[in-house]
Amino acid sequence: MMEKQFEEHSMDWLQRYVDNVRTYLPARLREDVGNELYSGLQDQCDELQESLGRAPTEDEVLVLLKEKGHPMAVAAGYQSRRTLVSESLFPVYLQVLKWTLMVIAVVSAIDVVASFASSAEPNLIGAAISWLAGLYESGIHSFAWVTLVFYLVGESQNYRKVFANWNPRSLPRIADGGRRIQRFDSAVEFVVTLLALAWLNDIWLLPGPSVGAALTFSGAFGALLPWLNIALAGSVLMSLVTLLSPYWTQPRLLIDIGLNIYWLVLLALLINIFPPFSITWNGGENWQPNQASWQVGVGIVTAITAWDLLKNLRVLMRVWAEQRAL
Repeated sequence: MMEKQFEEHSMDWLQRYVDNVRTYLPARLREDVGNELYSGLQDQCDELQESLGRAPTEDEVLVLLKEKGHPMAVAAGYQSRRTLVSESLFPVYLQVLKWTLMVIAVVSAIDVVASFASSAEPNLIGAAISWLAGLYESGIHSFAWVTLVFYLVGESQNYRKVFANWNPRSLPRIADGGRRIQRFDSAVEFVVTLLALAWLNDIWLLPGPSVGAALTFSGAFGALLPWLNIALAGSVLMSLVTLLSPYWTQPRLLIDIGLNIYWLVLLALLINIFPPFSITWNGGENWQPNQASWQVGVGIVTAITAWDLLKNLRVLMRVWAEQRAL
C-alpha cells in the first residue's frame, strides 16, 4: 500500500514537470516531446528504484527532476540551436522579449485608442496606421536592446547559471495538459477591459472643453457602475496574469469561472437598461446608442463570455476526471 502511494506521488510530480515543460514548447512539438520526456523520466525512476531496492521517496523524485533541469531550459533543448544568445540563456531571453513587446503593444494601443476617442474628428484608419508604425519602431529598438543585453551576459566569463537554484516544489500544477493560453487573446482582453475601466471612470474622457466631450450615465447604468468596476478590474488582473504566465491551473480556472458567471449576471441586467449613457460634444451635439445596437452589443459580449465559461468548465471537468483517475 505504501509503495503504491509513493508511486502515485512520483507519477504526479513527473506529470507536473512534463506539463510545465510543454508550456514553453511550440504547439507542433508539445505532444511528442511531452510523451518522450515522460517516458524517459519513468525509465529513470525505474532505474532509481532498482538501484535503491525500493520505491523512491518523493524527495528523491524531486532531486531527480532538479538534476534534469528547469522546465524552461529543458524545453529549449528540444528546439533548434541559437548562436547569438547562449543556449542556456535563450529561454529567459525569449520570455523577456515577449513581455517587452507585449507591454509596448498594450501601452501604445491604450495611447492610440485614448487619442482616437477624445478627438473631435476621429479617424479609425489613421489611428490604426499610427499604432502599427509606433509598434514597429518601438519593437525594433526593444528587440535590439534586449538581444544585446543577453548577448553580453552570455559572453560574460563570470556568468552564473540562471536556473541553478530552482526548486521543483515550486512547479505549478498545470491544467489541460500543458496547453498554452493564446497571448493574443489575453492581450486583447487586457487592452479592451483596461480601456473600458478608464472610460467608464472618466480617466481619459473627462467632462470639459479641454477634452472635447462629456460622458453622462443614466440613473440605472450609474447604479451598476461600482459592480461593473469590480468585474472590469477582475478581468484586467486575470488577463495580466495569463499574459505573464499563459497556462491554466485549477485555482485560476475556478476564479475565471466565477468571474464569467459574475459578468453574465451583470450583462443580463445591462441589456435591459436604456438609454445607458450619452456623450455631449463641444459643439452641443449629443450622441447615445440606439436600443437595437446596444442590445446587439451586449448580446455579443454575453455570447463571448458564455463561450469562455463553457471552455473553462470543460477544462475543469477534465482536471477533476484526471484527479479521480489517480
